[in-house]
Parts: sequence; structure tokens; C-alpha cells
Amino acid sequence: MPAVPARAGIPAALGSIRRDWGHIAMAYLVIWAPFVAGAAAQHGSGSALGGLWCALTALFALVLSFYALALVTSRLGPGQKVLRADAAAGRVYAVRARFGDAVREQYRRPTGTGTGDISTIDSYYAELSPESEDGGPAVRPTVRLASMRGDSFRINLGDKHLSHAAAELAGHSGWLCWPSRWKDLAGTDKDRHVAAAFVTDTGHVVWGHTRQDDWTTWLRGELAPLRETDPTLSAEVLPSPSRFLPAAHGVSLLYAAAAALLTIPYLLGAVPFGVGIGLGAAAGLAGLIAGVRMANGAKILDPGVWTTRQESHPSLR
Repeated sequence: MPAVPARAGIPAALGSIRRDWGHIAMAYLVIWAPFVAGAAAQHGSGSALGGLWCALTALFALVLSFYALALVTSRLGPGQKVLRADAAAGRVYAVRARFGDAVREQYRRPTGTGTGDISTIDSYYAELSPESEDGGPAVRPTVRLASMRGDSFRINLGDKHLSHAAAELAGHSGWLCWPSRWKDLAGTDKDRHVAAAFVTDTGHVVWGHTRQDDWTTWLRGELAPLRETDPTLSAEVLPSPSRFLPAAHGVSLLYAAAAALLTIPYLLGAVPFGVGIGLGAAAGLAGLIAGVRMANGAKILDPGVWTTRQESHPSLR
């Protein structure tokens, strides 16, 4: 994005992350694929085996359909919702900052099983460099705006959101905001994370959270003042690009194509019933595998955006 003049005010209206209706539709298509393929293959034959398959896959689809409602309802985490409400109420803690490098941190640690295994945990964050009120650099350490944590189907949402921001907003300035009720969040979070948002001068908001090492200096040290928000200003979330990454999506599309091709013989009535049931089961499973691979492939983020750094547990150094 091109550079813009600084905005003195902090928006009171902070937009939520938009729902990805394409992702939601894909999830439900995948969930119901085994049932639909099996039911089409059975086609009212009255087979006990086909009926059992349809009953089991229908139960499976119903359970996962309720589980997948998180895709529709959970856009922001509880901490981010508190920050959004505090901004709308009129006050947040805020400092001027500049969007810097996007970092993928790989943390190596022992598994704790006693077998000598080592696990690696990936985390994503953007480095924000505090600025003085006139736009110059401030003599303060950078703040890591980490991606939102999620649950169920929302796990990768924060990483994608931060990745889109990193691709568009590098070098831009704005306000790094924390909720006025930050003590409530830090006191109830076992990791003592506090929700944060970077509100850019371009009129966009980047949601995330800050670790204790980052917010302590500013909030407990009272370096970030409590500021009034401007009810006439608003900030929206960056639109999500529609992107195809061959490494993430290519094989999944092959599975989906195989699922579609497997349905043709029994839909045309060109095979015996038993073969049709077998092809229906294979088509449903292939569709399910395609969706699972697509969801897991979402973790493969654009490597050009991220600077990779490695950290290790003290016992491994």
C-alpha cells in the first residue's frame, strides 16, 4: 500500500475479520461428501450395507456440521472482543508504532516423554517499532504483535490474517492499542497474553495479541498512556486475497478430481450395485481426504512474507 499521512485520532470502530464464505462452503461440502456419495450409489436399493454406510456418514456429517459452526461465529477471540468494546466505549492504551518485519519463529523443545524426541512449535508475529509523536523513532524495544490464537476450525485464522497484513502494510505507521481492561485479560490468561491491535494510518486494523515480555514495559511500566478514541473514525480489516499455492493445494485438487470421476460410473448406472456402493464409498473418502488436505495445507503460508528465526529451549542450547 502507498504511504499516507499520519492520523492523529484513534478509531473507535474497529472492524472484525470477515467471514470466508468460500472456506465455509468447502468445509460443509467436504463434511457431507461421504454421505452424499454413498446415498447416490445406493439409490433406494434397500441394501443393508448401503443403509449402514449412509446412516454412519450422516451421523458423522451432522456432528461435524455443528462443530464447523465455529467458522461462522468465531471471528475474534475473547480478548480481541474486549479491546474492540473498549475502543467503542472511548478509551484504550495506545502508542505510535511502525509495522516492521513479519517473523516466523520456530521454537525447539524436548517433548518430555523421556525418549529424546524434540518437537518444533511455529509461531507468527510482526515486529512493531515504537515511534515518537512526531513520527520519529522512539528509544524503546520492538513489540511483537503475535497472531491470534484460535480453536477448532479457527486455528489458522490468525496466521492468515497477520500474513495478509504483512504483505500489505510493511513500513506503515499507526497506533498500537491495548484494551483499557488489560489487567482483566492478563489475570485470566494462563500465559498472561494481552490482546492488541495495530490500527494503521491507512484505516486498517490488524488483530493479534502481545506476550508478557512485550506488554509489561508499556502497560505495567505506564509508558503507554490511556487515550480517547475518536467516534468519527473507523478502521476495517484488510480484504483477504484469493490465492492459490501449488504446494498447499495442488494434491488436494487431484483428490477432489478423483472423487468426482469415481461418481460417474454409478451415476450413469453403468456398474452393478455392489461396485457402485464401493465406488461411492471411495468417492466420499477421496472428497474427505481432499478437504482435510486443503485445511492442513492452509498452514503453508507464503514464504516470501516471513523471516524465519529459530529459538531453542535452554536444555537444547
